[in-house]
Amino acid sequence: MENLLDSWGLTVATFSPLVGALVMFLIPKEKEYEHKMIALITSLWVAFVGLMLLIWFDLDATDRLQYVVDKSWIQAIHSRYVVGLDGISLPLLLLTVLIVPLCIVYSWNHF
Repeated sequence: MENLLDSWGLTVATFSPLVGALVMFLIPKEKEYEHKMIALITSLWVAFVGLMLLIWFDLDATDRLQYVVDKSWIQAIHSRYVVGLDGISLPLLLLTVLIVPLCIVYSWNHF
C-alpha cells in the first residue's frame, strides 16, 4: 500500500484551509475565540502535512516532480487536476505553512 501523502498530501495541504473556512462560516460572528481556534488548528494541521511532505521528500531528486496527483476532472472538456512538488516549490511550501500559524498567533490579541 502506498503512502497516503504520496498521492494526496499536496491536495490535503491545499484544500484544508478551505474546509477550515467553511467551518468558520457556519459559526456565528460573535464567537471570535472559536474562529481564532479553528484558524490556528487548521493552520497547524496544514503545517504538519507540509512537514511530513518535507520529511518524505526525496532530496536527491529535486529536479523532478514528487507527490504528483494527476486525475481526470471534467471529462466533457478534457480537464485534469494536476499538482506536484519539486525542489524549487518545496521551500515556498514550507515558508507558507510555517508563517501562517505564526501570523495567527501574533495577531491573536491584535484583532
